[in-house]
Amino acid sequence: MEGLRPAVLMLIAFVGDVHGRVLHAFAALLELQRRRGVALDAVVQVGDLGAYPSVERMDAPSRRFLADHPAEGDFFRLLDPDPGLTAAVEGALERLPPMHFVSGNHEDFEFLAGIRGGPVDPLGAVRHVPDGTVAELAGQRVAFLGRVEEPGYMDLDPDALATLLAAPPGRADILVTHDGPHGLCTDWQGATRGSPKLAALIDHLQPALHVSGHYHHPNGPRHYGRTVSYALSELVYPRVNRRRPEHENPRQRVMPGAIGLYDTGTGAFELIGDDWLAGVHGDHLDLADFLD
Repeated sequence: MEGLRPAVLMLIAFVGDVHGRVLHAFAALLELQRRRGVALDAVVQVGDLGAYPSVERMDAPSRRFLADHPAEGDFFRLLDPDPGLTAAVEGALERLPPMHFVSGNHEDFEFLAGIRGGPVDPLGAVRHVPDGTVAELAGQRVAFLGRVEEPGYMDLDPDALATLLAAPPGRADILVTHDGPHGLCTDWQGATRGSPKLAALIDHLQPALHVSGHYHHPNGPRHYGRTVSYALSELVYPRVNRRRPEHENPRQRVMPGAIGLYDTGTGAFELIGDDWLAGVHGDHLDLADFLD
């Protein structure tokens, strides 16, 4: 019958760097389902969710961006939702699976370590997955490794990396990282970016799919042996960008390439660039508007 999907086909949505704008993320996913006439089986966010328990615990760049972009504080609203937001989030969760996320480089690592994997908010809308975990989502074995290859507190967790490198090739169907593999792109000064350690991990595990974020623009497909790799855009570009004016986003709209859709039955991956994304915008988005 037209409209019915085979039982083996499942859909996973991947979401790029959120930086606190969790309501934009859920609104965009609700619109994706409505516009495409599909039901998502899992949602995975690739880090820099913006998971801080308070403004005081944010790093300096995050506090600076919060001052100019109020929606970056929506994560705090999710931690202590008022009745209206509670009803909206509960309504969204009747239509969407919870969002699983890996650590980025703009999170409170001590806060997330205390959660020990699982929901970070009282409604269970977002769930942290510890580095080195291989979890089953939508019938896929998904490996998670957050943070970035950079000396200091945000560096890749060596124990988690070692755990995944010790796993046999093929142990994971999908690898989700925050940083991308070496050679992914160049920065605005022309320097090559990406992690040599993650390139080696992809070469070892050889998952069918690798998805990352961090660099705030869509990239891919790139091929590493049998692995097809994609990077996602930042969910909402800043209102003003002095270094890259072409990335300015005065209406605070969800960006093309910030969401990827993976069909586990066919292996097809799509970077979503539909025109309706521009309708998910604003500093004070009301999630309830997307539940009609």
